[in-house]
Amino acid sequence: MVALLYSTRLSVVGMVSHTLAIICTIFRLIYRGWMHHLWWEDAWAAFALIADVVCLACIWLDSAISSWALTISFTTVLWAARMSVIFSIIPVANHSGSKIHKQITYLIAVSFACMWAALLAQKIHICEFHSCHMGKSVALSLLITDVIADACLVAAPLYLLKNVGLSRSKKTLVQSAFGASLLITAITITHSILLLKFYNTTTLMFAHIKAALSLIICNLLVIVTFIYRVYFKETLDLDRPFASNGVFTSVIVTPMGSGANTLRSLSFQERITAQIGGMKSKDEAEDASVRYAEEGTSTENN
Repeated sequence: MVALLYSTRLSVVGMVSHTLAIICTIFRLIYRGWMHHLWWEDAWAAFALIADVVCLACIWLDSAISSWALTISFTTVLWAARMSVIFSIIPVANHSGSKIHKQITYLIAVSFACMWAALLAQKIHICEFHSCHMGKSVALSLLITDVIADACLVAAPLYLLKNVGLSRSKKTLVQSAFGASLLITAITITHSILLLKFYNTTTLMFAHIKAALSLIICNLLVIVTFIYRVYFKETLDLDRPFASNGVFTSVIVTPMGSGANTLRSLSFQERITAQIGGMKSKDEAEDASVRYAEEGTSTENN
């Protein structure tokens, strides 16, 4: 009867958490595709989605099959979601104009890949020789790697977004979305403590929640962007280039030696300056900058 209760509880928790994560990811991919903003971060999210579907299916599979599948899929969901988050930060670093910023973000991505591979190798070895009974070594490895990874996912955006052209309220909103990675750390600590003591259905339930939550968090920034667009009728988009002067901008490239294009570019820039100068608030100036940047880009393409 107790076993049946645990099994039912695991099925409900796993189904609810994974279903929510899958819905969020599907929405993210559809929205990003509709906005024509699909990039590597979305590819990682799609990869994590596939692994999360496997996690959901394993709830009803035979334990002999699900043990191996869960060992790989749990780790894959978690780290593919983290790769998605760090790849969403890379464009900010690329447009910051700082070589150090680029190196930091790429170094974080490489370190994530190394920790991902190391954990997979360790878990596969345990499944091969110890029937997938994760013990103290896995608990310590998970705790160390998760704390390091989540700290990077919180610290990197806080550092890189300091000079991004967003108002304080918008910047706080974006940083909060990245800061949600700390929730994974909280669950990791609980999960690791359970692994150190015993491995039962409760431990497995926390593993399902951890995987699903990591996928939800990697989609959080896209969902926040969508909500901001719908309810506040303003642009909050990290896909645009950034300038250090506090507003969104775009680079207007003009061929060398082309006087007409050069004059047109200067005239366009003067028009932006005049219009923004007459704005009453910083937010209005930002929105005007975005609007004119888009118009300027389309004009130059024509």
